[in-house]
Amino acid sequence: MAVALPGLQSGEEGDDALFGENNKTFDVTNGRIEMEVNKVNADDSEIGGVFVATQLGDTDMGSKVPKKILTKGIFYAKVE
Repeated sequence: MAVALPGLQSGEEGDDALFGENNKTFDVTNGRIEMEVNKVNADDSEIGGVFVATQLGDTDMGSKVPKKILTKGIFYAKVE
């Protein structure tokens, strides 16, 4: 004889553990970027430099705590 297992989310118990998974929110958070131009080539209208950006990571639609992300890199641009 087969017996059904009781659901974890019965409306009475277990809902607290799954609240964040079932009730999604869309959060827009602020980020920050700093750019520094290190080289300028006036003859070719080119610039280059470095950047550092910080922002909060993914929250899985509000169910997880976001992590702070730090991104560093080099950029290049041609100015017209």
